[in-house]
Amino acid sequence: MKVLLTDLDISNRRRPFPNLALMKLSAYHKARGDEVFLNFPLCQPDITYASCVFSWHKPSLIEPSVIVGGSGIDLDTWLPNEIEHIMPDYSLYQNIDFSMGFTSRGCIRNCPFCLVRRKEGGIKAWASVKEFLNPSLRRLILLDNNLFAAENCEDTLNDLIELQVETDINQGLDIRLLTDKLVDYLKRMKAKKYRFAFDNIAYEKQVRQGIELLLKAGISPRKLAFYVLVGFQNDETAVDRMKLLASYGVDVYPMIYKGQDGKEPAMKSKWDGTIFWHGSRDNIRKFLRVVGRLE
Repeated sequence: MKVLLTDLDISNRRRPFPNLALMKLSAYHKARGDEVFLNFPLCQPDITYASCVFSWHKPSLIEPSVIVGGSGIDLDTWLPNEIEHIMPDYSLYQNIDFSMGFTSRGCIRNCPFCLVRRKEGGIKAWASVKEFLNPSLRRLILLDNNLFAAENCEDTLNDLIELQVETDINQGLDIRLLTDKLVDYLKRMKAKKYRFAFDNIAYEKQVRQGIELLLKAGISPRKLAFYVLVGFQNDETAVDRMKLLASYGVDVYPMIYKGQDGKEPAMKSKWDGTIFWHGSRDNIRKFLRVVGRLE
């Protein structure tokens, strides 16, 4: 049987991030002896799956015969259990040098700009790192939305310390839940960056306390990175939040809010030019674009 997997986000991205659900479907069908193709409709498939993470990449028309899923299309569709908990087929995408997966799903927060709670519900343990870790790949991207809140958090961190695989918890950690014990775990795992978020000025105090806790433990500010939500519901605190973070010398990553249509809102905040930029070179262009819109 020929199986076509369609990544609807891939055509609009210069360096597409691999779709985890499609990699699991690929592994499942290959184990059954099926031929699997990615974004190659000329294969004349017997069955087609389509997945879309971002709602603005959702096509206006999807054939009824196509099995669809992904947060950009349907928040209620999940993979069957026997597929969800399978080792992903990392060969589906070219040049992948990392494993990826979730050890927990859901979140304790209910942020109005985020779909996680609506899609995944409250926080729950999901899998062991070893379920999706390919030892032949040198890095691991952990996709947990709020690892610190999960009941299996310490088990996951202990696994990461034991495995000593370079790990990027790329959805960010909840700095409001940071403790001395968790800082000790972070110090013992292998990571180039520890990512957090500062999306609302209301928890400024917890951000300051968390950063100071990390710095006191000897973690360099250059290893700390913060996502900063910009432009949601006319919020005008983005510059203040970025200035606070810059005062600690940590990396700042502006995240411009996009609606369901993929459009960015107009922004009216004032930029005074006093923020010293911290962050990787590949993010400078995006940072300057945000700055230009805040003038």
